[in-house]
Amino acid sequence: MSVGIYEPKGINVPEPIQTVCTRWGSDPFCFGSYSNVAVGASGDDYDILAESVGDGRLFFAGEATTRRYPATMHGAFLSGLREAANMAHHYNIRTLKVKVDKAPSNAHSCASLLADLFREPDIEFGSFSIIFAHKNTDPKSPAILRVTFGEARKKCNEVAKQDQQHSNKLLFQQLQSHFNQQQQLHVYTLLTRQQVLDLREVRGGDEMRLNYLCEKLGVKLVGRKGLGVNADSVIDFIKSERGNRKPVSTSLALKPGE
Repeated sequence: MSVGIYEPKGINVPEPIQTVCTRWGSDPFCFGSYSNVAVGASGDDYDILAESVGDGRLFFAGEATTRRYPATMHGAFLSGLREAANMAHHYNIRTLKVKVDKAPSNAHSCASLLADLFREPDIEFGSFSIIFAHKNTDPKSPAILRVTFGEARKKCNEVAKQDQQHSNKLLFQQLQSHFNQQQQLHVYTLLTRQQVLDLREVRGGDEMRLNYLCEKLGVKLVGRKGLGVNADSVIDFIKSERGNRKPVSTSLALKPGE
């Protein structure tokens, strides 16, 4: 017989020598039939059957999950490829999330490193702690100074009480809430060894020392991020020196006033 569905047309297809009729309803590997859109259903039902569950832990494939090629072998095959790609996608997302969760941000790492170094400061007086980059007595060698404000909560409460009648009452309440959660506030600056020694000799307590820093030396107290890249090299040097490792560079001298 000649069948016109084959290309090119006119090819003679021989008579079949055997035929097989499947019985999906009784086949132990099937026990069913192919899908069809029942009365009251729509193509959207195929998409619903194809949805994964358990936050990407259980996936569904098969001809009944593809609305474009339902009830076909190639539809079942393509749906398998689709779900394999979905599995790989969810795996990559989970892997990336684990890496992000385990790897702290650079800012967090630097702050943690600095906090660890200040567990053993070289000099302490009042609310001031200092770590030196060099153990020698070079007056121009750099140092990192940390000032700890432990009374921030009390001061904020006093300010809030004094400004209850002002229109920015909400702002002070927010500040109060912030400092209620934060017991201490740390600010930093870079100094030379000589500047640190001069600061230690200032009389009048922490208030006069802060005035000396701002008025006499003209320095600004900043958060960890505000120290910038200059402090990064100093911190790396201190870490290397304390760990008995040879630092990459030793050119860390600062000019007075920096």
